[in-house]
Amino acid sequence: MTEIQNVNKKGKIFAVCGVLFLSAATAFWMLSDETLDSHECFVSVTAREMLQSGDWVMPTCNGKLRINKTPLSYWFVGIAAKVTGKVNEFSARLPSAVFAVLSAAAILYFINRMLNFRTAVISTAVWATSLAYIRSSHNARPDMALTFFVTLCFLSFYAAVNAESRRRQVIYALVFWISFALGNLAKGPAPIPYIIIPLACYIVIFRQWKVLPKLLPVIGPIIFLAVVLPWPLAIAQRVNWDLLVWKREFVDRLFGDYVPGHYPIYFYGLMMFKFVTPWWFFLPMALTAPFYKVWGTKQPAMKFLWLWFVADIVFLTIDGGKRQHYILPLMPAMAVLIGILFEDIAFTRAAYTKNFAKNILKWHIVIAIAGMLVTVIYLPIAKPQLLVPLTLLAIITIAASLFVILLFAKGKPPFACAAIFAGIVVWFMTANFYFSSFFDVNRPSKDFAERVARIVPQSDNLVAYRGISSRFVQYFGKVVPTVGDSNALCEYYDRGDWIIAISPFLEELDRTGCTFRKIYRSKKFSDEGKEDSRGVLFHKSVPVYDSNDV
Repeated sequence: MTEIQNVNKKGKIFAVCGVLFLSAATAFWMLSDETLDSHECFVSVTAREMLQSGDWVMPTCNGKLRINKTPLSYWFVGIAAKVTGKVNEFSARLPSAVFAVLSAAAILYFINRMLNFRTAVISTAVWATSLAYIRSSHNARPDMALTFFVTLCFLSFYAAVNAESRRRQVIYALVFWISFALGNLAKGPAPIPYIIIPLACYIVIFRQWKVLPKLLPVIGPIIFLAVVLPWPLAIAQRVNWDLLVWKREFVDRLFGDYVPGHYPIYFYGLMMFKFVTPWWFFLPMALTAPFYKVWGTKQPAMKFLWLWFVADIVFLTIDGGKRQHYILPLMPAMAVLIGILFEDIAFTRAAYTKNFAKNILKWHIVIAIAGMLVTVIYLPIAKPQLLVPLTLLAIITIAASLFVILLFAKGKPPFACAAIFAGIVVWFMTANFYFSSFFDVNRPSKDFAERVARIVPQSDNLVAYRGISSRFVQYFGKVVPTVGDSNALCEYYDRGDWIIAISPFLEELDRTGCTFRKIYRSKKFSDEGKEDSRGVLFHKSVPVYDSNDV
């Protein structure tokens, strides 16, 4: 008996290490390969200016106040840059990758306590191989940090209300309030509706009023306010309580009056399928499964996860400002629901028969292979250079599929499941290795900014006409003041400062009445592309640079 227990213990340790390694692999693989996009650069530039100024309270981006977002992402990127020595792609995205792995660890820990170990491992693997996880872990925006704290809130809440001992209730309740507060510092006030709406629905629908005393209803809110309030109060004092930007960012955005998202009512219905890829086949099943009694003791947890997902989907659908990434904090709930279904299909089979499991496996494999073969046949017609990598991905898909079929046929579902997840990871790594540079649409902007940085001496001033993107500022390496008045611009030019103008402001510059001498023009000037990948640099006296001179 002791020997069996030791084997089981070793197996669990191996499974935990394996799924966490898988989570880290998908989160960190080629993390710094692609160029930062403009929204990522809002974070990286702000963090860099915090480091340069030493002011970690008042964030600025390109020298201008940026308080429309809460500061936790800037702080984490700043800390990462202190460790790595530079604010670049790796340090900007490092916090997101770390929070991604932490979100996987949270699912592994809490689902093990809520349900069982095997379901926890499978749910974690589903989450770590989903598009939502991979995409957000490779992005410097605060969305993965928000997703982690929202996930921790929901899972610790459920653990607190179901804990058998008061000590565990208190610990989980403290985790709930602290993660709730940190989520608001990561991307406030988004966690308030994300968390309060589903939890209110859960308490009202299931009449769980007795859970409220378990959540430290006095000390919890005090902790929350102690964490959340200092930064906004400090900012309010510095700007003399002129907080109109917060009204625009939080209230107007909610109702769609500020940067509205004009999308159809079914927008998030499409996004949920997109971000759950490659597990989209399970999604309709997961939305209906919690209401069948066949799940037994798993059903209460499944209904809780269902409410987390559906209540927030309804809220986001009503919200006037729709964006793809707003759905990310909901996706861990769907990943766990899919993990529960996956475990039953592969192992328990309390809800699904053996024939149903075979059909699920068959159609997944048929669709995956057919999709890859069609892609290999048609896409290289337009892009011949993609033939080799696409063929390699097709070979990986077919080989992994045949291997999984063989393992299931031999009655080895644990190894078959491991092969499925490992195959997805290998497929992702291969695709990212071959296609990251091909789809790096921000690379021309980076090349242009770095070329300008080599031309303009560090001691000289560069002034932008009308506007400049955060992407240019990131890769240029320092603040680029913007000037909208043509007379002031002429004064800068006459005293020997450098002038830069990017599309679409170049035509306006020609109408200012001033004559500017062109020094350098970006190589992508005549191509369709990002606005700051096409620009012209001006100076009154230095030599002219050829656009092809690198």
